[in-house]
Amino acid sequence: PASATAVATQPDSPSTAASAAANTRVYALHELPDQVRRSLPQLVIGGAMYSDNPGSRMLVINSQLFHEGDKLGPDLTLEEIKLKSAVLRYRTWRYGVTY
Repeated sequence: PASATAVATQPDSPSTAASAAANTRVYALHELPDQVRRSLPQLVIGGAMYSDNPGSRMLVINSQLFHEGDKLGPDLTLEEIKLKSAVLRYRTWRYGVTY
């Protein structure tokens, strides 16, 4: 199993077109505030299945099988599975993991 390398997006801020666009940008893990990095749960990606059909995509995290939209734990949701990465939401932060 491979360890996850994380990247993140900015948290939601006052609603403006610029902040909505910034919310989709992916940032590196080292760009997150220290307190957020320390509170992120440890994730180990054990495998993945990508498909053009979002309903068929799967990701094995910490030895459990998850699909897009699944809750991985408190405050943590698997938003999207891509070919070699995934997007998760932790509290108000969106971040990506590569595998």
